[in-house]
Formats: sequence, structure tokens, C-alpha cells
Amino acid sequence: MLRAALTAFLLCANVTAAAQHAVTTAPPPAPAIVPPPPRWVQGTDVELMVVREVNSRSAKAGDRFRLRVNAPVLLDGATVIPIGSSAWGEVISAKGTGAAGGKGQLSLRLLHVDTAWGPVRLTGTKGAEGDANTGGVILGVLGFGLLGLLNKGGNASFKAGDIIHASIADGELPAVAPLEVSAAAPLAP
Repeated sequence: MLRAALTAFLLCANVTAAAQHAVTTAPPPAPAIVPPPPRWVQGTDVELMVVREVNSRSAKAGDRFRLRVNAPVLLDGATVIPIGSSAWGEVISAKGTGAAGGKGQLSLRLLHVDTAWGPVRLTGTKGAEGDANTGGVILGVLGFGLLGLLNKGGNASFKAGDIIHASIADGELPAVAPLEVSAAAPLAP
């Protein structure tokens, strides 16, 4: 009986070892095939959406932020940049609000969009200004004297969900229709 149990155990061990060997010797999966990169066309519009608010109160020059592609980008009838792809921007300058109702200012530069072929450079800048608080300053001065001049204006911001348009910076120049010259028009000497 002990011998039968030992034989059964050894058979199970051999089957398990054979199964493990079969699993480890399976061929590796084929690498994903990425088609060749498309022929990017300069000036192609890329619609982007702000993911997280960027404002003049907390942003500083050099800060980078993520955007989301909001509409697919098509080239030759095929989607080359799908909705949801990440794009990146950078704060060029940020000025917070100032006393006497001064408004905040914010300037952004669009950098690149991530694609299956790597980053594609974008071109485009955006600026925003906060609201002035002139009325608040006047009321503050009337009510509190010179301390009313300490009232600040509004911060500039790009809120989550705001849409920003960029253009593809690299690639071929767009095709331009040839100029047509009317045969009836005389040529100038």
C-alpha cells in the first residue's frame, strides 16, 4: 500500500514537472506591430481639454500640466490621435492679483501630444486675465480709507473642462490650391 501511494506521488510529481516545463517552454508572444508614423501636416487642429485647473494664484513659470485630447485627429481618413490621449503644456508666466484691484495674469504654451509613435510637437499659446475689482476698491476706500486699496482683483485661471486649440508644429506643409489667373485679365507690364 505504501508502495502504491509512493508510485502515485511520483507520477503526480512527474506530470506536474512536465506541465511546468511545457508552460515555460512556450514561445514568447509576438511584439505588437505599430504601423509606420503618419505624415503629419503642420497646422492640423488638435482640440484639447484642461484636466485640472491652472490658476495664477498657485502656478509659476515652468510648471507643466496635462491636457486631454477632446476630439480625434484624423489624417487621410484614419484616426491618428484618439480621444483621451495626453498632451502637455507649460506655464510661461503667472502673476497673482495685486492691491488696488489688480487682476491676475496667466500665460500658457502648448508643448506636445503623446501618440503611438512618440510625442508630436504642438504650437499655440493662451493667456487669461482675472477680473478687476475697481468697484470693490472704491467702496473699500470710502468705507475704510486707505485700507480699501488693499482689495485685490480676481485670479486668472483655466478651469478643468475648458477647451484649448493647438496646432501640430512638425510635418509637411499643408497642400495649397494653385493660383488661378483669369485669361481675360491683362497682365501688368
